[in-house]
Amino acid sequence: MDTKREDEILLEKATKGDKTAFEQFYQKYKKQIFNYVYRFVNNYALAEEITQETFINAYINLNKYSEKGKPLAWFYTIAGNLCKNAIKSKNIRSEVSLDAPLKDTDGNIGMIDVLENVNDRPEITIRSKELVGKIQEAINSLPIEHKEILLLCDIQGQSYQDVAQILGCKPSTVGSRLHRARRKIANKLAVLYKEKSKKWFKWKDVNLLQKDYPST
Repeated sequence: MDTKREDEILLEKATKGDKTAFEQFYQKYKKQIFNYVYRFVNNYALAEEITQETFINAYINLNKYSEKGKPLAWFYTIAGNLCKNAIKSKNIRSEVSLDAPLKDTDGNIGMIDVLENVNDRPEITIRSKELVGKIQEAINSLPIEHKEILLLCDIQGQSYQDVAQILGCKPSTVGSRLHRARRKIANKLAVLYKEKSKKWFKWKDVNLLQKDYPST
């Protein structure tokens, strides 16, 4: 049985009052949703709050669940809407410093530490270690509609079809927005590193950001 079918069964059970099934879904995806939310709002405490609210809202509204075959997409939709509402209501800055303190249960940690514990990745070059942070800064500077597309596709690994369902648009729209988002990031990094050719940046470098954050 594939993962999506397993997830669908869990949500079907949850809609019938099976709290254990919902708890299993929560334990399976809480870090993944937190990862997405944190990169969206750039605030650890707020990301934890939104992640919890995402699952609470989903549980309360299980009777409205209708995304057959796409249960995780439904949670991404809820999380994304909560993120955008939080950004608007709290006037959150889109750009943050790499040295900005982030509070976790063990104390303050820098953003670069959250992005990637690069010291444990000997295959990552010095250039790539620096690039990890710069990519995230560039992502943070994107307009929301481009940022969420890039986070969902390139960081969370969702398909064009799934992202289209999450955002309520056509797959072709996802593709065009993603292309523009990638181009903006490549341009920003090219200027930063004073590179004349835009081809110096290989998009596979964004894979360095594909890491689950710790969540309490």
